[in-house]
Amino acid sequence: MEDLVVLAIAMMTVGQIGFCLPQFLLRSLHTQTYFPLAMFFFANAVIASGPAVFSLVPAWKTICIALIFPAWLLLGPSFWLYVEGLTSDSPWRMQPKHAIQLIPFIYGLIVAGLIISLPLEMRQVIFGNETDVNSGFPLVVIISMFLAMMLWALQSAYYVIRIIIRLSRYRKQLKDLFASNEQRELGWLSWLLLIIAGTWSFSFANLMSTLIQNNTLFGYRYGFTMLLILVWTLAYWGLRQKPGFEGRYINDKSVKSAVTSSGPVVDKKYERSALNKDQALRIADKINATMAKEQLHLDSSLSLHKLAQHIAISPNYISQTLNETMETNFFDYVNKWRIESAKPKLIANEDTVLNIALEVGFNARSSFYKVFKKETGMTPTEFRKSHSTQTGRK
Repeated sequence: MEDLVVLAIAMMTVGQIGFCLPQFLLRSLHTQTYFPLAMFFFANAVIASGPAVFSLVPAWKTICIALIFPAWLLLGPSFWLYVEGLTSDSPWRMQPKHAIQLIPFIYGLIVAGLIISLPLEMRQVIFGNETDVNSGFPLVVIISMFLAMMLWALQSAYYVIRIIIRLSRYRKQLKDLFASNEQRELGWLSWLLLIIAGTWSFSFANLMSTLIQNNTLFGYRYGFTMLLILVWTLAYWGLRQKPGFEGRYINDKSVKSAVTSSGPVVDKKYERSALNKDQALRIADKINATMAKEQLHLDSSLSLHKLAQHIAISPNYISQTLNETMETNFFDYVNKWRIESAKPKLIANEDTVLNIALEVGFNARSSFYKVFKKETGMTPTEFRKSHSTQTGRK
């Protein structure tokens, strides 16, 4: 019964991949970020096809197992390159330097070739665990398979950590450029990483148990269910999500220098800047005066580049002034103005919280609540009630 359930789950996964893969490949012709995502889906298709091959074409079972090794070793680098493309501050392209990411995958192909080169009887012995293999070429193949599994485990952990760091830096970049980031924060990737880690852990534990004890540790139902969730989630967001800076990043060297990846030492970002302290103070005064007089923060699409164009100052100088002189970033600075504009409207109690949020420049009620809570220590509703109570007492 479990075999039929696993087969059904696997076929749903393959069906979803079959629907999405051509779309990602077509999109990659215009936006190369989708190409590594297509690679990721292809690798998962190889893995998910296992139950169907085992059930319907058992003669190909050992070949299917062999191909799973390079598929596994393609998952990490392809997903990493997709995340790199989504978070790139300039149009992303596949480059020769990315080839180094595929070295483990090439090793996986070699392992698959070694397995397929074995006689069918020997493959059945190895994967059926009917007898021990203690010497000769089959032992070399077994050791190569074990090393591939260890490499995959280390590779997976490495890329998960690297993606977490990348997303953290990306969100800092967004706050230097935009005042509203609802569609660009990629929060769904954090949840997806949990699913990926769980899926890979189940798969690794099951494979090790199969090779060592000839039985699965957890059963394949749970692992393939998580794989289905992973594929459907990534299909949904992958078809909707565009690179974070696409259509918003301006091809301007001064803007690019303003969004250089944030490192642990902030000063290094501006170490070549010619901006001195007196100039920074004048820029700070001009920014404050412009915001107070022209209410630019009410524009929900306000960005660093828009502000720079409006006051005719380099985006890099504005970013440096905000970070070093005013000790804030563009996101927090603009939203502080928005909160100050919202306070009297909340106290007046003449409109809904949502309408007020939209009036002062926020794109969503949730982001308004989050920023308001951070600035005041209470929600907009609590703020309104507290002032209503105070007015009533007077």
